[in-house]
Amino acid sequence: MKIAILGAGRVGTTLGRRFADAGHDVTYAVRDPAAAKYAGLEPKATPAVACADAAIVVLTTPWAAAEAALASAGDLAGKVLIDATNPIGPGMVLTHGTTDSGAEQVARWATGARVVKAFNSIGMEVMANPVFANGRSVLWLCGDDAAAVDAVASLGASIGFEPVRLGPLARARFQEPAALVWITATGTMGREFSWGVLRR
Repeated sequence: MKIAILGAGRVGTTLGRRFADAGHDVTYAVRDPAAAKYAGLEPKATPAVACADAAIVVLTTPWAAAEAALASAGDLAGKVLIDATNPIGPGMVLTHGTTDSGAEQVARWATGARVVKAFNSIGMEVMANPVFANGRSVLWLCGDDAAAVDAVASLGASIGFEPVRLGPLARARFQEPAALVWITATGTMGREFSWGVLRR
């Protein structure tokens, strides 16, 4: 599967490596592929080029850069767009609350894209290795397009996650605050922990 990673920070490069290790065709979408800071990152291309042939685009930028990154990617209509961002502003406060979500805003910016919220509620350490001694990390995900959600669930499972579907994209209004719970808990638990499900 061809995947474009929009954003070359720690989250984007961690997911990119995991997807590539699982056999997916990954390209990093960066503004200036010739820039020295991207020297060790391969393969890479401008956002428009990287996203043009990708079946899945993964948005991993900081929230403040998300709109511009999507604009640079060109027409994403019909593509599966994984929103791995969190709408966190100054003071670690969500900019979108229970009547809207960052994922719904992403869908408005990327007209026609099949947006799935995923990979937002855990840190890069869990992305690098979601398998724990007592089970696999849950991957919360939601979206309005069932086939797109299935594709992202399969992608997550291919790198070791246990996908759990939460329903339509509007459920991101509750999924995104989970990221703040995880971030807050790192203060006492460190970063090597994740979400799990207990079943009867």
